[in-house]
Amino acid sequence: MEIIHESLKLQRWCDCAQNVLRKTSIKLVKAVGDFNILWKNIVSTDVVPTITKRFSHAACVLENNMYVFGGCTTNATSFNDLWRFDLSMRQWIRPLATGTYPVPKAYTTMVNYKAWLIVFGGWTYPSLSQYYQNVTMFNDVHFYCVNTHKWMLISAANAPPPMAGHSACIRGDEMIVFGGLVMSAVQNFQIQCSNDVWVFDITTFTWRKQPTTKPRPPPRYAQSMIRLDSDRLMLLGGVQTLQNRFVYSDCWILTMKGPTWTWKEIAVRNKEWASANIWCNPACKVGDKVVSLSRSRNGWNTAKPMVTSAVRLSNFSRPEGAPVSVRVEQSLQRPIDRDQNINGRRGVLPRQLSHRENQLNPPGQPVAGPSNNQNRNIDNGAQNNLSPILNPKPLLSSDFDHNKKESTLRRNKNKGMKIVRQLQEANKYRMAAFACDAAQNDPPPENDLINQRQIAHLERLEARNGEDDQHGNQPQRQPAVKKIKRNTLTMHVLDISTVVNGNSMNYVSWLCPRLGEINGAPEELVMYSLVKGNGELIMFGGVHNDISVPNYIEQQQVYSNSIHFIMPPRDVI
Repeated sequence: MEIIHESLKLQRWCDCAQNVLRKTSIKLVKAVGDFNILWKNIVSTDVVPTITKRFSHAACVLENNMYVFGGCTTNATSFNDLWRFDLSMRQWIRPLATGTYPVPKAYTTMVNYKAWLIVFGGWTYPSLSQYYQNVTMFNDVHFYCVNTHKWMLISAANAPPPMAGHSACIRGDEMIVFGGLVMSAVQNFQIQCSNDVWVFDITTFTWRKQPTTKPRPPPRYAQSMIRLDSDRLMLLGGVQTLQNRFVYSDCWILTMKGPTWTWKEIAVRNKEWASANIWCNPACKVGDKVVSLSRSRNGWNTAKPMVTSAVRLSNFSRPEGAPVSVRVEQSLQRPIDRDQNINGRRGVLPRQLSHRENQLNPPGQPVAGPSNNQNRNIDNGAQNNLSPILNPKPLLSSDFDHNKKESTLRRNKNKGMKIVRQLQEANKYRMAAFACDAAQNDPPPENDLINQRQIAHLERLEARNGEDDQHGNQPQRQPAVKKIKRNTLTMHVLDISTVVNGNSMNYVSWLCPRLGEINGAPEELVMYSLVKGNGELIMFGGVHNDISVPNYIEQQQVYSNSIHFIMPPRDVI
């Protein structure tokens, strides 16, 4: 009797726990639909031990744990470590695994199947000593058992070509793989975008290329693939950079019935409220909604696709002015000696500078290109306004008498001091993200000496006219340094209720996002992971989208290993 009584107690506790999880999931769906969410952040310093900072990794949730595998930080650094984040204890755990480890790689996929994690595909960067070596892609399938902590390399028949940047999900005893960048022998091992569908039978360890109907989604990579039900998948976003650069915001549904599966494009309404660049901002399904995080549309400058090493070796020109695309690759390509962004394009030799440009651009800094036209315009305007101060000779000519010269100098004194300080600030931060590191023993740049002489000259003029200043002229205050505005992530929600739960309409709709910044929202990141836990969304890792901010110059501040939770508001009892 006691055993039966205790078993009934355990069953009641399990029922209560399941009921709490069910209610929490319902609250999350409602909170997402109402844009009434709470951000909770856990930084790396709060958790010991902690995972290395990274982006373009793979993540999935199994039971009450989030697993993270691989990723990268620079073109020379990839990872093959597996970490587990306990969602109950809120701490990282590094499992001590045995068996055949995967190679270090990024842009891979990891899905959960029963008590197993399945890792497929990905690529690793070439070494720094072999700059023109192509990237290495993989088509290996690795199984990881969460119970025995053992890796296994699967020898599969009829394997697809090596690929990276693809999408994968589980359907029954099969793993469905779509798209990505592939390296096929048919194309002389040239990297191509794909729109093929491959199916891996987990029970027999065999691959097959699945026939599909036309029209099909255009070839792409870095898209989000979401499972709607047991027979349908949704494809959202992606990018194609090998031939013509396209950032996709379309939506397709794949119906997995019969010998030939069916593709169908779905209309997307309210695109003005859509998440920007879903290719680098993954999407996650929450009930009958799909969540994607990106910068608010009001603060978004049209981003270009990321030019990775694979695309860079294809000899295609790079886009200019992208928040992440070119600057991530150029600034992070070497961990110590950063690439210079000269004249807006990498590889263009600097031109001969005139005497005036040498004054405003010290030898240790690259010339600002089109991405910094604003600073150049400010410098040119400031130099024109400083002409009476930098060149006092015209004021000493016979055409002006002494009284007019003194009046002109007094009139321009305060204005000149302000502009000189603006010049100092502009020179300090000009192209900071791309400037080469200056040697510690280098002499002060010529531009700093010129600014010091200008300030000394103006101070002498101020001392000469001290009597006039005492009769009502207040000293000019140094302008305060403007605080750099941080771009934070905004939640964008796609309503898919029209295509789930038995509905079969031909459209989905983006909901109007919440205006203003939500308290606790992290700074803008891209190429992070976003997965759904038990009544919460979990965001991990990523790279800062705008690395030109001075505080992001240091290598360790560009990437992230923080965890951010999106939760519904708590009930007040």
